[in-house]
Amino acid sequence: MPARITNIRLAHLTTGTLVALAFVRLYFLLPFPVKPDQIKWTPYSSAEIHNDLEEGKLVLISAKASWDLSTGGHEYFYSQDPAVLKLVRSQPITCYNIDVGDLPDEQFKAWQGYFDSLSPLGVILLTQNSNHEIIKRVITIEGIYEQQLIPEIRKLRVL
Repeated sequence: MPARITNIRLAHLTTGTLVALAFVRLYFLLPFPVKPDQIKWTPYSSAEIHNDLEEGKLVLISAKASWDLSTGGHEYFYSQDPAVLKLVRSQPITCYNIDVGDLPDEQFKAWQGYFDSLSPLGVILLTQNSNHEIIKRVITIEGIYEQQLIPEIRKLRVL
C-alpha cells in the first residue's frame, strides 16, 4: 500500500510539472495581447505594404525572431512607448511585424542584408517619394533604445 501511495504522488508531481511547463511554453509562444495603449501590429504582407506605399503611407516593419524571446519583449516595449504610439496614431503609418525565424533561407539572407548583421532584428521604415522611389531606413534594436525611431519617422513623413 505505501508503494502505491508513493507511485500516485509521483504521478501527480510529474503531471503537475508537465502542465506547468506547458503553460509556461504557451505564455512565450503566444503573442502578447494587444492593449489600447500599444501599437496594433499587422502580419507582414508584401502586397499590403506595396498598397500602403502607393497610398502615401509610411510603413514600419518590426523584425523579430522566434528563436530569441527577448525580441518579442523589445517590440512589446517600444510599441507601448507613449511618444511612439502618439506619432503612429497621428500619422498615416501602417505597422507590420515579421518573424524572421519563419522565413525560408533565401528570404532570411535578404533580411540579413537589410540589417548588415547575422541577427536581422529591429525596425525597417519605408516610404515612397513623389517619383515613386522607395526610401528605406533601418534601425537596429540598439537604435530604437537610443531614440532613433521617432526622429527617423518624422524625417520620412516630411519626404
